[in-house]
Amino acid sequence: MTMDRIALVGAGSIGIITGALITQQGRDVTLFDANEPNVRALQEHGARITGTLEEVVPVTAKLPGEAEGRFDLVILITKQVFTEPALEPFLPLLADDGVVLTLQNGTPEDKVAEIVGRERTLAGNIMFAAIWQEPGVSMLAHSLDYVRSHAFDVGELDGSSTDRVREVAEILSAVGHCTVSDNITGTKWSKLLTNATFSGLSAALGVTFGEVIDDPVSLRAAVHLMDETVRAGQAHGIAVADWEGWPVEQLRSDGGVTVEERMAKFVDYVGTMRAGTASMLQDMQKGVPCEKDYIPGRVIEVAEQHGVATPYTGSSTG
Repeated sequence: MTMDRIALVGAGSIGIITGALITQQGRDVTLFDANEPNVRALQEHGARITGTLEEVVPVTAKLPGEAEGRFDLVILITKQVFTEPALEPFLPLLADDGVVLTLQNGTPEDKVAEIVGRERTLAGNIMFAAIWQEPGVSMLAHSLDYVRSHAFDVGELDGSSTDRVREVAEILSAVGHCTVSDNITGTKWSKLLTNATFSGLSAALGVTFGEVIDDPVSLRAAVHLMDETVRAGQAHGIAVADWEGWPVEQLRSDGGVTVEERMAKFVDYVGTMRAGTASMLQDMQKGVPCEKDYIPGRVIEVAEQHGVATPYTGSSTG
């Protein structure tokens, strides 16, 4: 198949950057967002990227209700709390062989598959951080070298290698390198390690990622959060992928690596996105629903199913 028309649904901090850079490559992509001031700013001034990359890119932006025609690829980057209403306008507009790629945080692929069909669902990870500045403006918080080396992971839900997933990877490479994974479920859980740990601490403490690792107490808490998330995923039968070059077994409390060594690893990793803040925190600051039930909440849900203790992550009743 050829993915000639692309709908990017959710033009927030990540969506603005992704949509702008795909557009810059000459692709036919429309950015859709329910925030009318954001859409109007994108229409009138283009998508503005600040931070480690400075660009202003003219883009096509619309409200979801203004969608028309047929789309070969729908890239979903909304928060999981909005999955169903975000997809609804695009269900009748999806081409016969069209697909939906969910790049949402957490593990949303089963929910998306329930809505559009498993055979029309691809899953992926966003591996870089961005911060919403104002309508039409997003700040890239990761170093540009980092983004160019690893911006996304994508994969078929069954791990197969297909032409369509390779085409999606080529489209996303406009932003930075996109890895095609044969274990996207394990890769998604590996990304959840970051979100449940550093994003969770950023949101809970109201600080940047840099401030999380600068505080010895929160940094040590990150070690325990990571351990709980790994053990919950593995208990659920997930082959959790290596995290930032580390075998996940070494992130467990019984993995033979000291707390201090894990803390040092976290400092090195988070140092690439010091200025970033969790999307959950950004949502709380904007007064909109955040994904706490889908990120730390997902860890707690899975852990409780298998009797894994999560005193640092919390519990469904605490």
